[in-house]
Amino acid sequence: RMRQYGVSVSALVDAVRNQVLLKPAGYLSLGHQHVLMELRHLPSHVARLDRTPVPGKDGPIALRDLARTVRAPIPSSGAVALDGRPSIALTVFKEPGASTTPVTSAVARTLSQLRGQLPPGTSWVRIYNQGHLVNLIRDNLGRNLLVGAVLAVAVLFWILGAGRGIWALALSIPLSLLLGIAGLYAAHRSLNLLTLGALSVAVGLLVDDAIIVVEAIYHRWENGAAQEDGLWQGVRDIAGPDISGTISTVSVFVPLLFVGGLAGLFFVPFALAMGVSLVASLLISLSFIPLVLRYVNARPGTRRGSGHRLVEWLRRQNVKLLDFAIRRPRVSLVLCALLLAISLLGLVLVPVRFLPLPNEGVLLASFTLPPGSSLNETRAAVQRITDRMRRDPAVLHTYARVGSPGTTTYTEPSYAGEIQIVLKSSAQGNSLDRDARRLVALSRVEGVQMSIDTPSVERVGESLSGLPQPFVVRIFGPRIAELRTISEQVARRLRRVPALTDVFNNDAYPVTQMQILPRAAALAVRGLDPRQLYEQLRPLLAGQIVAEVPNGDYPLAVYVRLADAPQKDLNALRALPIRTDGWTPLGELAELKLIASPNQIHHLDGVRALEITATPQGPLGSTVAAAKHALSDLHLPSGYRIDFGGLLPQLEDAAAALAIAAAVAFLLMAGILALQFDGLLVPGLLILQMPLAFTGGAIALTLSGVGLNAIGLVGFLTLIGISLNHGIVLLHRARRNEADGVAVEQALREAVHARFRPIFLTTLTASLGMLPTALGWGRGAAPEQGLAIVIMGGIIWSALLSTNLIPALYLNRRRKYLADGRVQ
Repeated sequence: RMRQYGVSVSALVDAVRNQVLLKPAGYLSLGHQHVLMELRHLPSHVARLDRTPVPGKDGPIALRDLARTVRAPIPSSGAVALDGRPSIALTVFKEPGASTTPVTSAVARTLSQLRGQLPPGTSWVRIYNQGHLVNLIRDNLGRNLLVGAVLAVAVLFWILGAGRGIWALALSIPLSLLLGIAGLYAAHRSLNLLTLGALSVAVGLLVDDAIIVVEAIYHRWENGAAQEDGLWQGVRDIAGPDISGTISTVSVFVPLLFVGGLAGLFFVPFALAMGVSLVASLLISLSFIPLVLRYVNARPGTRRGSGHRLVEWLRRQNVKLLDFAIRRPRVSLVLCALLLAISLLGLVLVPVRFLPLPNEGVLLASFTLPPGSSLNETRAAVQRITDRMRRDPAVLHTYARVGSPGTTTYTEPSYAGEIQIVLKSSAQGNSLDRDARRLVALSRVEGVQMSIDTPSVERVGESLSGLPQPFVVRIFGPRIAELRTISEQVARRLRRVPALTDVFNNDAYPVTQMQILPRAAALAVRGLDPRQLYEQLRPLLAGQIVAEVPNGDYPLAVYVRLADAPQKDLNALRALPIRTDGWTPLGELAELKLIASPNQIHHLDGVRALEITATPQGPLGSTVAAAKHALSDLHLPSGYRIDFGGLLPQLEDAAAALAIAAAVAFLLMAGILALQFDGLLVPGLLILQMPLAFTGGAIALTLSGVGLNAIGLVGFLTLIGISLNHGIVLLHRARRNEADGVAVEQALREAVHARFRPIFLTTLTASLGMLPTALGWGRGAAPEQGLAIVIMGGIIWSALLSTNLIPALYLNRRRKYLADGRVQ
């Protein structure tokens, strides 16, 4: 009809666009009123649009004589389905500064109120709720924090008795936590996975300073000091080493506060929570504890119960161990060094997952069909996959998204998408690896690449590295054909690496593309240019929204397209008439041909690149090493290179940042120790204890079978500071005994005897405080489990070093210094 009446598609588009008007036309002054004049023509019904006049060669023609007008959805390049049924997905984003829990609760209330407005047979089904994750973390870590605090207090009463002074120790834990939380809020930090985890681990450490102060006071009282004198003498005795030890521990976290990038994302909140809480515990131990002891008129108890007998038995066993270390200091040091080496080798067996996120009750499967697959073909494949997934007894719902709507800024091709798998509550264990592997095997479909992770892990990975997979190989070079050949060779080699699955060379799949190449001479003869040709082809073939008409709450889009455009073959397109000075087939104005083209071309730092993704099944470091070995003898032409991307560069930057922070912390602690002690002997021995403390953490982590994540890495750094506290207090007393004229060995043995009980108590309470988290009680505690295990093992081993190896080495060196007439 358009050809019959001499109407081009451009004229039709302009005519429809000119029908939709909502424009100001000026103002009228009517008495005291200023009245706006508005020109309004908003045809929202088919009948009105059908009457639209379109200019023709013999006069205007009604639109209904040129085109068919229907109310219908705009053709889509995506689809969503809930449990295999067509659905509508609603995603709600909160403001960056808003608290997650009240937002998700408000959304749930709103949806509940709107339930009565839904059409019959329609309902809301919640697929993902970030509030569930937040509440899980809050409830589980909060409960573990409380249980750990109760255990720590209970053991104090068991060993020290229920005297009035012990209540001061019990109260110091909640007071330190409250001050720590207040400090976080003052620093504009919220309670989240990282800060709550830090507090749950720190709960056992917070009583450390208080125990040291109480034990120093009780020691004075037990040696005959009056109540008032013993109180202040004990505080004076312990204040220096207590402050030095706590500052040494806190100094570990200070460099982490200045770490940026991926490392800062995890380390800064954790370091701030730990540092603030430990400083709070120091202030309470030196102020609140003595005041309470004086106020309640506390007295040392007899402490002859089972707890006291256990401490005395352990003290006697420790004396035997100390005797061995004093007789053979070098052998003891060599044995500890060998144990450290063995424990570090054992870390190779520990699985590493960098992103410390717990199970959310939802799995996210990303899938890709061969590029160029049609939307219908992809939907059919996804239907088969989700049907199989729902047969699994752990699966409650499946929500599949294929492609993406054309109206959004997020674009994904029609052959790719994701499936959210909602799990039943009975299936929500700490680790979903087994469930994920089972679902992948169950839903495997020929020609479909799929990987499964949790929503948060994948989305954080995409935010940090731009890719959902933590492993990607990039091939750089100038020529597409050569890049594709190399990528196929790389993919074949990577598939032979046992630690890699789902190796997907996405860029090796060419897509069929039709190119329309205008003939400049033919266009010029008919008075057209390439831009004018495109302005006719776009509404005919691609479709175009030419206007939007207000229609209730949502605008009605007026969309123009040649009805059968997607079904036309190459010959039909060549015959498509284009309006020129008359009508000319498209084939005379342009060359049409089908070519194979890359489905996408990356440009990274200005260089062409192809990417191969995969899913690592083991620690990322060893997996990358195996992949590099598999590619080591691959010959690359000049100008081409291979690089590893994904999360690996982020991990390397994080490791470098952590190493720098550890070096700065080491220098800070060395300076603090140099100020605390005269000479180099004591600082040197305490610095030697730092690496040895790793032994306990590494052994505990290896034996537990629990994986290591970013927060667990901070646990090893934390051991540097924690390991010094006991050694500082013990050697400080030994040096003071020597200053009082006591012989070296007697001074040392008295210091070990006097400090054994507080060291044992602080070690025991710290371990019990972290025990619920170390056992992984609750799904929300899983990310912090490795951290708690590392610190527990490190604290116990540090206590053994502080009461045996370090004193033995100190005595050995002091004897040599005294024999040589030197003072150290």
